[in-house]
Amino acid sequence: MNYPSFDPNWTWASAALLLTTSDYLILMKRSLEMPTHRGQMAFFAGHKNVDELHPFEVAKREFQEESGITGDVISYEGVLAPVLTTRSHAIIPVIGRLHLELDDFFSKATSNGEWTDLLAVPWKDLENLDNWDWGNLMGSMQRKVLVYPIMPNTYLHQTGATTQSFMLWGATARMVWDYLSLYYRDR
Repeated sequence: MNYPSFDPNWTWASAALLLTTSDYLILMKRSLEMPTHRGQMAFFAGHKNVDELHPFEVAKREFQEESGITGDVISYEGVLAPVLTTRSHAIIPVIGRLHLELDDFFSKATSNGEWTDLLAVPWKDLENLDNWDWGNLMGSMQRKVLVYPIMPNTYLHQTGATTQSFMLWGATARMVWDYLSLYYRDR
């Protein structure tokens, strides 16, 4: 399939699907059993295979593998510039539009073991600058990272329960921030 081009000079090894609807951004909480990014808020994402040339191919395949839903329910909307993880791993954020009603998506999505929670956060909350902050990431060197607290009763959850809080931070938060900066704010 032919997808719109992206900068071929970008070096990348992974793609992340910013799965959107007109009102929501869909996020997952990674399983505590995962070898990396345990318990973190994330997107459907993963490493590219040798034969995958476009980030949307990777994002679509990962969506299918991780949700159990065919990739035909998403359409390609574009890409953002690569985002580096704290380990200097370049991920290309792919913007995809979900063509299922959220209730239908939530009822059909099943985890392949990589995630435990699936939620939809309203764009109206994400675009509010007062909801964002900076946090300190401790490690081999201290650095600032964007953080966005997802507060109880502000999101939709696959199970219907919305009493838990979640923290969006790091590369995932950076991708959301970049998307908001380019495509959503000032509308």
